[in-house]
Amino acid sequence: MKKAFTLIEIILVIVISSIFLSLAIPKYQISNLDEAANRVILYLKHTRYLAMVDNKYNPKDGMWYKQRWTLKFRKCSSSIGGLYFLVYSDTNKNGHISKNECAKDPITSRYLYSNWDCKASSDESKYILLTKEYGVRKVDISCNSTSTIGSFSFGENGDIYSRLGIQTNEIEKYKLIQKCYLKLYDKTNKFIEIIIEPQTGYIYKK
Repeated sequence: MKKAFTLIEIILVIVISSIFLSLAIPKYQISNLDEAANRVILYLKHTRYLAMVDNKYNPKDGMWYKQRWTLKFRKCSSSIGGLYFLVYSDTNKNGHISKNECAKDPITSRYLYSNWDCKASSDESKYILLTKEYGVRKVDISCNSTSTIGSFSFGENGDIYSRLGIQTNEIEKYKLIQKCYLKLYDKTNKFIEIIIEPQTGYIYKK
């Protein structure tokens, strides 16, 4: 009479059990829109964190607030098409964002930056390329009052701003006072909605 299992028999039992277990557990497939929304939420929260640990306030500079950490949506060049975003602090306050003014992805340590060609080089994060990576065709922001797609800037205390002003008296002018709704659309016009709460800074999918 056999008194014990052989090693091969034990391995066979483990393999068969694993197969049945994988069949029994339903697989959850995340959609491209969900993945895009998760990334945007992650980087919005990261931008807010950067603003709170990197206080830009300078009483000697009336335009210091233009250096606030910001997540801004942009269009790729017309010949390529598509959308992307970047996370930056405009340290020279001229509106032309360079790679060294951008934050790094907290996961990959690559710059949250792209040029108009919407190609991620070896030191740039591909996760900001909304159209190329996730099929996002349109971004709509309810609190956007500009002719661009829109942006979110954050103060040192966590306050959220729908844009950066252009005058010395506009430091607090564009602070959010009500919920802002950010919608990401795919090519079928299906969308997913992200909500940004003004006072708590809570950011979540609806």
